[in-house]
Amino acid sequence: MLLDSWVWIEFFKKGPRAEAIGELIVGCDLFTSVLSLAEVSFWLSRNGVDAPETYLNRIRKNSTVLLLDEAVAEHAGESLPGLRARAKDLGMIDALIYAQAQSSGMPLVSGDPHFKGLDDIRFIE
Repeated sequence: MLLDSWVWIEFFKKGPRAEAIGELIVGCDLFTSVLSLAEVSFWLSRNGVDAPETYLNRIRKNSTVLLLDEAVAEHAGESLPGLRARAKDLGMIDALIYAQAQSSGMPLVSGDPHFKGLDDIRFIE
């Protein structure tokens, strides 16, 4: 399964759904988009988290980081208008991560409201 940035941030900040995340992902092959590293890095910086590299290394250690390719980029660009029809302010990064999950044939795990109700999402309430 491909973990969205939202999952890592919720887990790291020990948010209310961190336990549910832990139960869902235990024993699974985990993947993370390289774009999520950027989003998590931004969150760590914006929140003044000490030793941000420690958190990014945990992502790298516990999941396989996937790079983007041209086909995923094109698919995201083509699908963004339709995605925005369902989630008005869904951004390009979310569209890229969603397209990456689709092209990899795996579900995207997230609690980000932009993804609620989309196909192949394991939504964490």
